[in-house]
Amino acid sequence: MNKEQTDLATHVEICAIRYQVMEEKIDGLTQRLDKVEHQINTLGITLQSNFSTIELALEKASNKRDIQIIASLGAVTVAVISVLGYFLSR
Repeated sequence: MNKEQTDLATHVEICAIRYQVMEEKIDGLTQRLDKVEHQINTLGITLQSNFSTIELALEKASNKRDIQIIASLGAVTVAVISVLGYFLSR
């Protein structure tokens, strides 16, 4: 038998040391988790900002495309009316 098994005071002292080591490890893990949580929150904010920028760019591109389609349809309409006017005037 070792001294810890036969002497209660030694056992209590060793348990206190073990408990202290466990507390230090838990504190270290807590700090690491806090850091990871902060990084995830920062990443989320960055992603939201980037998605907003992308959404705005897509909206602008869509608006430009809509304007181009409307202008093209207007030009085709004017051409059709001109051709009809030409044939009706003859």
